[in-house]
Amino acid sequence: MKNSARESVLALAFSFLACFSNTSFAQWQSASKFGLTQTPPLHLKNLAGASIDIGSYKDKVVVVNFWASWCEPCREEFTELIQLQENYKSKGLVVLAVNLAEMKPRIMQFLKGNGLPENAIEILLDRNSITYQSWKARGLPTTFLIGKNGKVEGIWIGAIENVDSEEVKGKIEALLRYKSL
Repeated sequence: MKNSARESVLALAFSFLACFSNTSFAQWQSASKFGLTQTPPLHLKNLAGASIDIGSYKDKVVVVNFWASWCEPCREEFTELIQLQENYKSKGLVVLAVNLAEMKPRIMQFLKGNGLPENAIEILLDRNSITYQSWKARGLPTTFLIGKNGKVEGIWIGAIENVDSEEVKGKIEALLRYKSL
């Protein structure tokens, strides 16, 4: 009887933790919660070898997503990021997918193996994870939403599973409507 009660309590505790972890992270969180008072620099090379600087996207809303091909939630989320780019590119949204410490052949293998076009979103290479660390990302995937003012407006930990959800769409559309001074 003791083991049965213990198993029931443990099962309940794990169920609670699973629900709590999904609901607590499946939303935009404030940058201050992560100690980000300003947007960290981001200057990396893309798959073609060109240097990309986040500062060049002034007056754009930018999604910065940290990912790796070995990360299953990242793999599942990748098509959602492409959909975000397709849905909002004409309105001023840019998606930057920052790959964590993988070489170009591995990334190309991931794209080809999943039938994803190489140029659907800008893929950047953070080979030594310094950018990941400076952005104070917590796990993979982690997504940062940067407003037209260049400020981090939200952080999403875990995979964005539905770009058409009100939680995702509402925040992005509000930032796209904002007129910077």
